[in-house]
Order: sequence, then structure tokens, then C-alpha cells
Amino acid sequence: MNIEPVYTSVGVLFKRQSKFFIPKYQRAYAWNSESVSDFISDLNICFDKRKHGSQINHFFGGVLSVKRNVIGAFDQHEYEIIDGQQRIATFTLLVAGLIKSYKDLELEAQKSSEDNNNISIIKKRYQDLLNRFIEFEQEIQREVTPVEVLKLSKADHSFYRDLIRNHEADPLRDSHKKMLSAYEKLNKNLELIINQCEKIENKIDNLEIIQNILDYDFTVLHMITDKKEDAFRLFQVINDRGTNLTDGDLLRAKTLEMLEQFPGEQIIVEELWDKILADSPSETNDYLNWIYDSYQGTRPKPNAVFDMFLDKFFPEHKNNNLTEQDAQKIRKTMQNIHQYIIKCRKLVQGQWLYEDKQPITAWDRTRLNIIVVELGHSLSIPLFLAASELDHKQFSEIVQMVERTFFRYKLICNEHITALKNIYSKEALEIRKDYQSYHPNSLREKLHKLIQSKVPNQTFKNALKMLKYQESGTSNKPLKYFLMSIEYYYQWYKEGANEQPLCHDKSRVYDFAGTSIEHIYPRNPNDNDKDETIEPLKNSLGNLTIMDPQQNRLGYNDPFLQKKHLYEKSSVILNKEISTKENWTTSDIEHNQEFLIDAALKIFIP
Repeated sequence: MNIEPVYTSVGVLFKRQSKFFIPKYQRAYAWNSESVSDFISDLNICFDKRKHGSQINHFFGGVLSVKRNVIGAFDQHEYEIIDGQQRIATFTLLVAGLIKSYKDLELEAQKSSEDNNNISIIKKRYQDLLNRFIEFEQEIQREVTPVEVLKLSKADHSFYRDLIRNHEADPLRDSHKKMLSAYEKLNKNLELIINQCEKIENKIDNLEIIQNILDYDFTVLHMITDKKEDAFRLFQVINDRGTNLTDGDLLRAKTLEMLEQFPGEQIIVEELWDKILADSPSETNDYLNWIYDSYQGTRPKPNAVFDMFLDKFFPEHKNNNLTEQDAQKIRKTMQNIHQYIIKCRKLVQGQWLYEDKQPITAWDRTRLNIIVVELGHSLSIPLFLAASELDHKQFSEIVQMVERTFFRYKLICNEHITALKNIYSKEALEIRKDYQSYHPNSLREKLHKLIQSKVPNQTFKNALKMLKYQESGTSNKPLKYFLMSIEYYYQWYKEGANEQPLCHDKSRVYDFAGTSIEHIYPRNPNDNDKDETIEPLKNSLGNLTIMDPQQNRLGYNDPFLQKKHLYEKSSVILNKEISTKENWTTSDIEHNQEFLIDAALKIFIP
């Protein structure tokens, strides 16, 4: 491997009208706020030193690239950046900020009819920066064309191109947001530097110092190779030495490397990865882990996601010579993974995975949002990914079983989640083994056994007695969910609680966030209405119900008899039952709690 290292300043790196571009297997822009802040801190240190007459050098590390001659142009080259894209892109974002600052000063200078000299200097300065760092004209065979100095990945370049030209640009992916944030922070820092002075001449001088820092003080070690076949190997070696690449970045690089001899398939896979990696790295990492878990029945080891995911989904990487058939398999696998990524995005937002059709109603679809979003049970997602291969009725049945079991097993009885998670993993494998003959009763049996062994009725009953409204510090979501569930299944319970739990009236769908927990005996009664015998029970289960927020505000802290009419008019059946009471006493609270707990024993089973 022949590598030519050159220690150089950033100014020299961009001096010869060279073109830099990001290869297909590279990740998108990834510098976070901390990295940009460190960059700005380095810039400010160098600025202060130059301002006081003593320049210092700041070394930014290595930039590794593959060098190529530009065909038809004399002594001009283009460089494929293997490592260093984040620094190179941030240098050009800083230059774009400099150009913007100069143009703002130009407008300021134009207000004075006698400031032509400054206007001339400013124009010369920003035109020089444009030609060196943004775009230059290149003559090839007597034809002159504009050439962009830096071309980022396909997913980033359009946004980047608009951003550095100060055009309107909508950030459509995580890398765009990071890039925009970096550009805005750099501009803000330049404004602070400019505003240190009042005279326009001094402002221009300060910007010149920034230019000098780029030209002379900021340095890199430019390592150059001219062999394309070394690129992927070097990319992996650099990552092994500590470059912060995500597992998604590495999988993207590896799959594109595998398809190097199959450009048609490579283009499709590249586009799929651009779509997959549009989320934040942490979100993408979750999605890849869930997909792997859904197929393998276990999460990949924390430090081995890349290797384990590669072995599971792309076994072709072990072949020394890939065939056209191998390439097609890789492409089809990527298309499948992309579809699962889309499902992951929907699931984390509680969105239904199927088109709306009977017999599944809005009430059934809401259960998915409740379990994943409101109750935060993301551990169920690998199972739901596998279950998405089933029809919508079976999927809905599984969601509701998981919902009721999770509430009983974890939220109320606080049993260790591992046993429940193991059931999900085994069931995901059962579904994938033969989804056409699969029946949800398989999951129901496993969950029933878990409940009988870990959270039998007496255990669940004792835990429910401890469920109280929390004044502060703890979420009341489980309590609200409990009361809403009792309401939904109330008619089924009253009719004998036969067979599986069933909501008879699915036309009533209460908004989880918009539904309030109501204290029947008021939470903060007036002194005249206070009942010392009820006070110790006011936050207990038997004194609570659900209500529309508007009705809740109307009743607020009124005593029972004054807000009884609100219960009579309520759409909540539980409230209509409460309204039949002549008064609200400790005995009523105790009886109501016994009813709620007895109903729960019937409802919260798979």
C-alpha cells in the first residue's frame, strides 16, 4: 500500500483548485454540537493569538484520500476523501460563513458613498474564497464549466450546496440538521468577532485574521493514495483506530464495498442506505437492533452489532468472489431491511402498520399507541415487527395481549422484564418459522403460564391495592390507563366476563393525553367540605375515575353532591354508575375499589 503523506495547511489544501468528493460508502455529515463547539474554541484561541501578534498552529489530524488526475485538464486533481470529511466539510462551512459576513459588510459599506475602497477589498476577498473553497471555473478541451470544490454524499449534497450559498434549505434528515446547526453556530461566532469593532475597516481586518488562520494556522496531515482498491481497507483500518463511525455507517460501507463490481445493484443499495440513515444515529441503532432481534430472537452484543448483523443478513460477505446472484440477494435483503426500518419508525410513534379496514377499528389501532408510546414498552417492538407478517386481525390480537400482560406483569407487579422479553423473542421466531400457519394462541399460552407462575391473582390484587394517585414525582399514566381499561371492558365484565376480554363499544375512543383522572371526593376540598374520614383515602383507587378535562375543570374541587350532575351527563359508564350514589362515603370508596380490582383480575389476562 503506497501512501504519500503531506503536512499542509488548510489554505494550501484548497489552493490548487482541486476537487474533493465523498465516496458512496462514506457516512453523512455527523459532527454534533460538542464537536462544532470544540472547533469554534480552537478557532477563537488561534484568533486571540493572532490578534495579539503571536500566531499558533492547530493540528486537526489526518485527511486520507485517493488521488486522481482530471482528464483533459493540466495538473489538476480530484480527491476521494476516505477519512476527514467532517473536518473538510466544516472548514467549508466556516468559509461560507466568512463569505456571508463579507457580503453583509459590503451592504454596510454601500451605505456610504465614499467607501468604494472597502467595497473593492471586500469583493476581492469573498471572490477569492468562493474560487478556492466553494466553486471555480475549470477549462477542459477549451470548454469552461463551473466545478464544485467539495461534493458531499448524495443524501447531503443538495442541502449542503444550498446552505453554503445562503439559499433556503429545508433539513430533511439528521445529517442536514447537524450541518445547519454547525453553520449557524459558526455564523454566530463570526458575528461576535465582527462586533468586537465599530469601524468597518476593523471588522474587515478581523475577518482577514480568520482567513489567515485557515490559510496558515489550521493544519492537517494529507495522506494520499492512488489505488482505488485500497480505499475500503483503509476506511476499515481508520475506524478500528478510533474514528467514531456508527454500526449503520459501517454496514453501509461494507455492503457498498461488496457491490463494487455490480454498479446497478450498488446504486439501489446506496439509495436505500441514504433513506435508512436519515434518522439520528441512536434511532438507527435501535432500529437495527430491533430488526436483528426480530429475526434472531436475541439482541446483538453491544460491541458486535456490525459483525452479527452482517453475518445474519449478508452471509455473502464471506464469499471471495461474489456472483450476480449474490448481488441480487444483497439488494433484496436491503429492500427488506428498509421496509422494516419504515415499520420501526411507525411503531415508535404508535402508528398502525396496516391500511384501515374492518373489522379492526380506531379503538383497536389505538392500542398500539398506548402500549408503545404512552406506556413506553419498546421492548415489544421486535415481536411486533415479526407479527407484522401476519394479517391485521392477528396483529391486533397480539398487541392487545401484550398490552394487558405488560400492565399486570411489569407496571403493577414490577416483575423483572427478562422473562417477558424472552417470551417475545421466542414468539417472534415462531412467527417467522411459518407465519401462514401461526396462531396467536401460541403467545397466549406462554403469557398465561408466566402470569400464573409470577403474578397470580393474589399477587396482582395486593399490588393493585397499592396503586394510588401520585401528587408529584411519579407518572400517573399507569393509573389513567387502568381506569380507562376498566371503562372499555366494563360491559363485558358486567355480562359475566366470558372468554377473552372484549370491548363491546369501540365507538368510544378516549384520547389518552386528553383524559383526566378525577377525584370523586375532591383532591383539595374547601375547609367546609373536608371529611377527615375520607382524607386518607382520597388518592386511593376507589376514589378515582376518568373524565373529560373540561368537565373536570367544571367540577374541580367541588364536593360530590355539587358535581353529581356532571357524572350523570358523562359518556363514561363508570361515572354514570357513580352518579347513582346518594352520597360519597368511605364505604362507597371501599366498595368501588373492590369492584375495580375484581374487574381487573378478569380483564388483565392475555
